[in-house]
Amino acid sequence: MQKKWNVIGLIIAAVCTGLFLMQAESIAKQNLVKARVNLGRHLFYDTKLSYNLTKSCVSCHDPSMAFTDGYRTSSGADGYNVKHNAISLLNVKYRTKYTWANPAITSLQMQIQFPFFNEHPTELGWKSQEQIILNRFAADSNYQQLFTLAFPNQKKTFNVINIQQALIAFEEQLISFNAPYDQYLKGNKQALNAQAIAGMKLFNSEKFGCIKCHSWEKPFEKNESKFSFGIRVPSLRNVMITGPYMHDGSVENIFAVFRYYENKKSLNLSNTEQQALIAFFNALTDTSYLSNKELLNPFQYQ
Repeated sequence: MQKKWNVIGLIIAAVCTGLFLMQAESIAKQNLVKARVNLGRHLFYDTKLSYNLTKSCVSCHDPSMAFTDGYRTSSGADGYNVKHNAISLLNVKYRTKYTWANPAITSLQMQIQFPFFNEHPTELGWKSQEQIILNRFAADSNYQQLFTLAFPNQKKTFNVINIQQALIAFEEQLISFNAPYDQYLKGNKQALNAQAIAGMKLFNSEKFGCIKCHSWEKPFEKNESKFSFGIRVPSLRNVMITGPYMHDGSVENIFAVFRYYENKKSLNLSNTEQQALIAFFNALTDTSYLSNKELLNPFQYQ
């Protein structure tokens, strides 16, 4: 009998040890992810990322504007404008396509090569400047610590792959699923007022047909990107704070958007209908992420 209990005791001890090791491994992985996100956050806001110290990711993706920049088209490190309007990075983790006009770019790892290595125009300017930029980070004592924590098992941590991985890890934290419309879909029928509900009905109506192209993002699910005439249909999340509009930023404000589609679809929008649609669009605004300091500039918010 004693032998039996000894065996049971050994089994229990082995199970407990296994669970402890699994928990320790899980905690280690979580800490590693946090370290990479933290490194990515610092890189995202740091002009050291551009060859001439003039631009960072936040130059084109400002959190106060839902990670866009408010310009028709963004400018690169040399001051020349890129071809397309800056796309919001919110919920980028759940996208399936990552540029305005190239459906073949299906991952963040593919997309991030463009701002790093584009030449016509230059964005961050890494082409032929890679080692100079890497040396800049390697000489910084703060980054020495951040890179060691993020990539603890590497002898040479300062390389472009690690920088891109850290930036992607940070970008994947930019989540937005708390707009009044999100709350409405979750069952809070008080989240939208009567005017916003009227706008939602217009948006979904056969007459306007907006929903046919602009389907709402489902929380924490991959959202299949649609293309129309070779241009990606953008998310309307935070649409009221992400102007100017269209892939080239050619439409200045929401009223110009209304005029564009009135002409294109021969609509006759009344003032009441416009105000209802604006009320609905305002209900798509979610800036709750701004209360999370871990997503904001680390050189301002610790």
